[in-house]
Amino acid sequence: MLAAGCRPLPPSKPEALWSPEEARGAQVFQANCAKCHYPTSTRGNKGPGLQAITKVKAMPSGAPPTDERMANTILRGRGMMPATQLTDEQLSDLLAYLHSL
Repeated sequence: MLAAGCRPLPPSKPEALWSPEEARGAQVFQANCAKCHYPTSTRGNKGPGLQAITKVKAMPSGAPPTDERMANTILRGRGMMPATQLTDEQLSDLLAYLHSL
C-alpha cells in the first residue's frame, strides 16, 4: 500500500538516537496507537502500518502526510479509527515520534 514505486522505504531512526520528544512520543504511541498500528512496518494490523509515514507522498487515505492532517486524524478519528484524546504536548511528542519512523 505504501510501496513508493517499489523502492524500499527509509528505515526508522534507531531508538538510541531519539530526541526526548521522540522518546515521549513513542510512549504515547504505545499507549494509544500500537494496538492498531505497527510503527516499523507497512503491514496493516487493524489500521495501516506506519513505517516512513512522514516520508511518503501520500498516507493510506491518499492525502499528503502533513503534521496538520496527521493531527486531525489522530484527534478527530477517521473511518474506523476512533478519536484520541491527547494534550497538546502529547500530540507534539507523538508527531515527533511519527517523523522518526
